[in-house]
Amino acid sequence: MTQDHFVTSVACFSVNAAVDLGAMPRVLEVFAKESPTPTRWTNVVEGDQLVMDIHMAGLAEGCTAYFDRLLGRMPMVNLSLTGAKSVLPVEAVAAA
Repeated sequence: MTQDHFVTSVACFSVNAAVDLGAMPRVLEVFAKESPTPTRWTNVVEGDQLVMDIHMAGLAEGCTAYFDRLLGRMPMVNLSLTGAKSVLPVEAVAAA
């Protein structure tokens, strides 16, 4: 692998909310106001919880904590966890 391949940081959010049709659009709205489109969004209903896993590439420093605070203030959100991972661009993975 050469130095030409840049590693991208991806912010990961795991949000547990009440099962409610309005939960997904309200959570998406938090990101839509200030950042690019999520690079990945999956959700599943587990019991009485709607579990959303959201990945955002290229967030500015400090944005992850900011979004986590906003999500934690939402009445339908029961839990918000954040993390980060590093990924290689698709072209670098295909060439390896």
